[in-house]
Amino acid sequence: MKKIVLALVAVALVGVGAAGAALFKKESRHYVRPTIADVDQHNTKMNDCIKTSLERHPGAVLEVEMEDDDGRLLFDIDIQGKDNKTWEIECDAVSGEIVEDGPDR
Repeated sequence: MKKIVLALVAVALVGVGAAGAALFKKESRHYVRPTIADVDQHNTKMNDCIKTSLERHPGAVLEVEMEDDDGRLLFDIDIQGKDNKTWEIECDAVSGEIVEDGPDR
């Protein structure tokens, strides 16, 4: 009887794990990369966003990541400021506008 219960629990856990993994892959933005039509324009905007971010928070760039926020492409820029605080800046990849600027959480 114990073996049957353990087998049923194991099957249930595997099923839950597989369903969770499928949902994570479907929902995770890390699995879908945008296609860049004009790489020169893309790099120009990215560098402009980095420059503006460093003007706001002088320091070191830790990471730059492109994100799709409901169809809006953003550069997510993480900076360690000279004040040793870590900042997260989101910059519109098309317009170059800073849309969010705050301490990294």
